[in-house]
Amino acid sequence: MHSFPLACGALLLACAAATSCNEDETSSIGSSLTQGEVTIIVDSIAFDLDSRPVYRQRYDTRSTTTLLGRLDVPEYGSLSCSFVSQLLPAAALSIPDSITESHVDSMRMVIQVPRGSLTGDSLAPQQLRVFRLNRQLPSDISNQFDPTGYYDPSAPIGTRSYTLSAIAEKDSLFTNSTAIPISITLPRDEAVATYRAYHERPEVFQWPAEFAKFMPGIYVEQNFGRGCVANISKSFFLLYWHYRVQRNVMIDSVSTPTVVLMKDSVAVFTTAPEVLSSNNISYTPSQLLESRVAAGETILTTPGGYETHITFPAQAILNRYHEQDFNMAVINGLSMSLPATTISNDYNIGVAPYLLMVKTSEIDDFFANGRIPDEKTSFYATYNSLKGAYEFKNMRQYLLDIVAKDKVDKTDTEFTLMPVYLTIESEKSQYTGAITTYVTACTPYIYAPTMTRLATDRAMICFTFSQQTY
Repeated sequence: MHSFPLACGALLLACAAATSCNEDETSSIGSSLTQGEVTIIVDSIAFDLDSRPVYRQRYDTRSTTTLLGRLDVPEYGSLSCSFVSQLLPAAALSIPDSITESHVDSMRMVIQVPRGSLTGDSLAPQQLRVFRLNRQLPSDISNQFDPTGYYDPSAPIGTRSYTLSAIAEKDSLFTNSTAIPISITLPRDEAVATYRAYHERPEVFQWPAEFAKFMPGIYVEQNFGRGCVANISKSFFLLYWHYRVQRNVMIDSVSTPTVVLMKDSVAVFTTAPEVLSSNNISYTPSQLLESRVAAGETILTTPGGYETHITFPAQAILNRYHEQDFNMAVINGLSMSLPATTISNDYNIGVAPYLLMVKTSEIDDFFANGRIPDEKTSFYATYNSLKGAYEFKNMRQYLLDIVAKDKVDKTDTEFTLMPVYLTIESEKSQYTGAITTYVTACTPYIYAPTMTRLATDRAMICFTFSQQTY
């Protein structure tokens, strides 16, 4: 690792009491016993970080959204996605008591893809299949989960051919809709069985855990098609029924009592954050990416694929601190900026919005226990498109902990960089109007394909401390 100082600025703030030219107007009562000055030192140093891309085989893919489809991109590689999910049931059916099994018509599963939440060709013809699971999903599920043995491959409950283009919709629907629905018609037997279960075993639908025993969930796979991967925000099941009512209908300008057939529906199951949903992802990097990695470039990809291990120059920063009279110095801040660029491609695959930097020794525990960046051993950066860099803004506590023990252990310097998705909430103070943001969740970024080239040889680390001299 080599460091190259770019700029070092010092701001002097006079702290000594000023002495008036007219001593008759100046009193010495209450004057300071000591006089001095405070120096604020800002070091902006470019580091060539020791970095090594690592291909991660297994990772956590539990998420509230799911991926479906296949994609081949010369610059990116090959991606194949399916998903499994438990279902959250409605506590009760809001169906009138007059509706019997004979009135039940059908059931449909509706998959919603938010507009713009896809990668590839929206006109690519595709086909999906839906299966009912016959076993409970494992608690340690990952991207490598193999659903074989959890469903009957010869008995899909629904099949649908589709595209993700909305160009055939009416103008108003095309303009106002925020999602593209994919509706899959299920057998009537599924609708009747669901209706019967609600009436005969209502206790099953009171708790998700009990319902999972009754219906473990669904498996959705891409059966045909290639060229598009969609991010699915939600999947839900609708039960349809019919009934007849008597209405007055105008026939030859005469109001005539007529029996009219009416139809209605109710949502019975849905995917939700309260129950398990997980993506089955297979990703093979392209030869181009493998060549870049072999040539020494630092590459990140999603979903899964390459992450990067780096060695953070904590010892060099500690040495810089010790060069001063550190007994009288106060650490004000530590931040790092990592330049990042997209890799040119024809599918508009860009960079991930957030980057996690976590101690490599803690990465498995970090995701297994649902931790969030604590600015001590884990940090996050937002991609700044104007600067073309990820910016880790608050690493001060990490350095304070090292200074406190006055030594740098190996685990203090070994970090992993990987794209993540952050759930961020904001709170506005009713007194000052200031807006404070909080990270409430941090998960591996599996929402879309991304690939990023990090310029770890031009990492910019800014170290700020103040020093008082008497």
